[in-house]
Parts: sequence; C-alpha cells; structure tokens
Amino acid sequence: MPKFRGVYKDAKGRWYFKVSTHKDPLSGKWTQLTRRGFATAADAAAARDALLQEVAAQPKSTVMGLTVHQLVEQYLDECEATERLGPKSLFDYRHYLVDYIDPWIGSLRVRELTAEVVAGWQHRLASEGGTKNGKGLSPNTIRLARAPLNGALKRAMALGMLSANPVAAVPRPKPRRSIPKHWSPEQARHFLALHEGDRLLPVWSFLLGSGVRIGELVFLRWPNVDLDKGLVHVNEFATVLGYNVQRSGGKSREAIRTIDLDAHLVDVLRQQRRLQAQEQLEAEVYKETDYVFTKRTGGAYHPQFLSRLLGRISGELDLPRLTAHGLRHTSATLILTSGVPPKVAAERLGHADTTLFSNLYSHVTPTMQKEAAAQIGEALFGD
Repeated sequence: MPKFRGVYKDAKGRWYFKVSTHKDPLSGKWTQLTRRGFATAADAAAARDALLQEVAAQPKSTVMGLTVHQLVEQYLDECEATERLGPKSLFDYRHYLVDYIDPWIGSLRVRELTAEVVAGWQHRLASEGGTKNGKGLSPNTIRLARAPLNGALKRAMALGMLSANPVAAVPRPKPRRSIPKHWSPEQARHFLALHEGDRLLPVWSFLLGSGVRIGELVFLRWPNVDLDKGLVHVNEFATVLGYNVQRSGGKSREAIRTIDLDAHLVDVLRQQRRLQAQEQLEAEVYKETDYVFTKRTGGAYHPQFLSRLLGRISGELDLPRLTAHGLRHTSATLILTSGVPPKVAAERLGHADTTLFSNLYSHVTPTMQKEAAAQIGEALFGD
C-alpha cells in the first residue's frame, strides 16, 4: 500500500489527514487542520492536496500586508493570551490604539510605516491630539501612545517578520520637567485640621502619613495591619479599568512591602476601627468586610470616588487642587525634607527605581544638599 504524507488511519479503520495551512505573522505558530472520515488513504491524500492548493491560491498574510491596527491588535491579543502584560497595561494600550494610533496611521499597511511617517504621526499628536478633543498631547502622553506600536514592531522583528523597527528610529519626545503637585507641610496640616471630626479624616491622614497609592489604600485589610507592632503589610492592590475596579499584582515587585507606622498613624487606625464598629451598629443595612477604610454602610471605596472628592474639597478650601496621587507626592516630599535618604523613601513608597524616584523629587534635593553640607562642616570644623 502506498504511503501518503500527512495521512493516517484511525482506530475504526477510516482515514484522515493533517495539514499545516498558514503561519500567524506575530506568534509564528502554524494553523493545523484535520479532516476525517475518508474510506481510503488515497481519498484522504487527494483531499489534502486539494486543500493545500486552495490555501496556496489565497493571498499570503504577512506582517507587511497587515494594517498598523491589525498588527497592534494581534500583538495585544497575544500579550493577553500569554499574560505578558497586566490587565491595566492591556486596557491602556487598547485605549492608546483607538484614540491615538487609529485616527492617523491605523489604516496604513505596515510596509508603508517609515521613520518619516512615525515622526509625522508624533508631530500631529503634539499639534492636533487624538480623538477626544483635538488638543495637542503632552510629550509624556505621546511617549505612552508609542508604547503599543513599538511593542508590536519589536515583537515582529524578534520573530523575523520585520527587518527594522521604524519607531525605534524616531526619538521619543522629551518629557517636560515639572514639579509634582503637592502641598507644603503647613497646607497639609491646615487641611487635616479643617477635617477634624469628619469621618474621612482617617483616610486623608493615612494617605498623607503613609504615602500609599490610592489603589493600595482601598484594598488594605485589617489582617494586614499590626497595630501593636505599628506595621502595615501592603500586598493587595486595586486598579481601575475604565470605571471597573479589579485586583492587580501591583505596579512592581517593590509594591509589596511593609510600612512602619508612627504613633500618630497607629492612633488614626484605632480611630478608624472604632468608627467602623459604631457605623455597623447604627446602619440598617451594612456590608461587612475586613477592609480598613469603608463607606458608611460598609464595603470598599472606589479609588476614583475618593480622588475626585479630594480634588473638589481642596478647591473649595482654597488649597492647591490635589487628587489622591497629589497626597502621595506630598507625603514623599515631606519624607525627603525630613532628611530621610531617597533610597529609604523610595522603598517606603514602593518605587521600583530609586534613580527615577530621585529625579521625580529633585526639587527637594537643594534643601537636602544644604543640610548635608552643614552637617559635614559641623563634623569637620565644629567645636
């Protein structure tokens, strides 16, 4: 009996064939088809040959023939399937694709994407923006918009589908140097004093005193708090996709950390525990959880609710308008101006890169340098 390539006999004596039809341009994986139920091996082989001829007659699908939108979409699908990117990054990248890439270059073929085209795209983003309001984007936003396109092209190059990455040939816009919005120590104390007796005072106090992210605060649980030792273990994180709150693994490995509490913050948390117990007794319906900071009727806060509320309240109090992230910046500035080394401050706040942290808060450096100079002088030349 003649042997036919890719043809096999099953347990019931019927014949079938397997064939690889085409390779995915991004993953590099072949699509394999199986057809069963043939009476003879020759029938199966003939059907296999016919299918291969049909596939050969179809236009070839390559990276160069894909549109830019298709290339990025396939890359993001692969990242989602392999968990190469977290949910927050995937959500943001899809947003950048729709709002910033598609309006200008999404319909272009990859073969049409040159360094000149990428440079022109960045210029249009800077002058005309994306789909939302037609306003030019900041350099930082343009840098974010490049990320999914650059990732897709790099992936295609790694698989041997592209010889060059046109995005890599175009410099990223230089970020504008700006001081993170924050309050002075006097403004922070004034804000807390005005909230004396308010049920949200523990929330604002803890954000300022600990420097945690708002997504870390809303998911903080009592089992991760040790009031006797004055410790808080930060190991659960909330991220917002659109308006939906989801759990995440944190911004980096350094996000999982233990924070020491001073006596004031320990007292803040004790007050919060008493407040929860009182509100649970008074509420007709109460959603019981082990979250540290909860709504009047129980249950965790939405991060955006607290952040927007803070922005409104700070404006009403004639203070510089801050969101919850601004309180984190305020906490970081207070830590550094108190003489805490940047490495220790970065660890407390869960920053992955001490150098980036120091650059972000370089406005504090002159004060620290002056204090360091005074201390050195005293050590060398003082009485």
